[in-house]
Amino acid sequence: MSNVARDTIWPTDPDILVRVVVLYVGQGNSALVLAADGDTYKTMLVDINLDPGAGGIDVPVLVKDLLDGEALPVFTNTHPHSDHLCGVLELDEAVTINEVRHSGHVPGSDDCAAYDNLQTVIANVTDNGGTEVELKGSDSSEVFGDAELYVLAPAKHVKDDISDETDEVRRQRIHEHCAVLRVGSGETWIMIPGDADREAWEIHITDHHAERLPSQVFLAPHHGSRSFFYKAEDEKYENPYLDALDTINPTWVIVSAPTQEESRHDHPHDEAMEHYVNKVGEANVLHTGAERHSYICDIFRDGTCTVTPDDGALSEAYPYDPDSDDDDDGGSKEAKGGPSVFTPPPANVRKSQGFASA
Repeated sequence: MSNVARDTIWPTDPDILVRVVVLYVGQGNSALVLAADGDTYKTMLVDINLDPGAGGIDVPVLVKDLLDGEALPVFTNTHPHSDHLCGVLELDEAVTINEVRHSGHVPGSDDCAAYDNLQTVIANVTDNGGTEVELKGSDSSEVFGDAELYVLAPAKHVKDDISDETDEVRRQRIHEHCAVLRVGSGETWIMIPGDADREAWEIHITDHHAERLPSQVFLAPHHGSRSFFYKAEDEKYENPYLDALDTINPTWVIVSAPTQEESRHDHPHDEAMEHYVNKVGEANVLHTGAERHSYICDIFRDGTCTVTPDDGALSEAYPYDPDSDDDDDGGSKEAKGGPSVFTPPPANVRKSQGFASA
């Protein structure tokens, strides 16, 4: 029987050091990281979401096929909001998880169900001999297979501070202190920043981690939200914060979001997309929801990097059941169809040389 996940995602070129697959999951985030590890690849799933309203991928089924009977070495949750955790129970049922990494934050009431599910999974994992790791930002990388992995956020002191806030303030501050990951080697990197907002970058990350930020591929924070560039009170969007994007200096920006018509939050926001286009050019702003594509990002051992769409193969092979009642994903509108403002090119396969850190 055909295994589309394995055929599409598992690297067959031994020169691939790191592969990151940004999955189309509607209004949410989920990305697979595969790092060369001897004669195989070490796999980490970063966040998970199930979104029947926007035709998102059934991530647990896909991961089960991808691993083909093997355990998932690592599941990482950047922050405990529903659109980054929906489906975690199903994932735990589909595959054995060896390690759960998470930001350590306790969310407000809107996300308590998703958080409770995460706690259930952590208990299952640890009861079966697996491990739990609370993420802390560091100036040093860790070894992940043959590659390196940076955890740039959250800062060590923020967990208790956030837990004392009201639900509304806590939600925003969890974005301020969610996990930010960077994987790669040498001068070639891919960054997965969760929903990190302007306060996160301006106050905690950009200046302190400046030399650790440059990345060829950047997964746009918060599903292409304007919150990466603007403060909430800047209703006219007149004072964008661009230092973080300039320091990261990506070649490609990938936006994980449905179309604006499908998104409860009108993601991706036009103001954010304009800044991304100005930075990398319209052809290199890749929007998963435009054609329900996932994007395969490869770092080769010689330091070059490619990004290519799956042309919808994964969303076609692994559709999440549209009749499912388990829709706590942070909320897409009912799918309406129609084109996105930004349409990815039919085949964006391009190599670019690595560049020196700032």
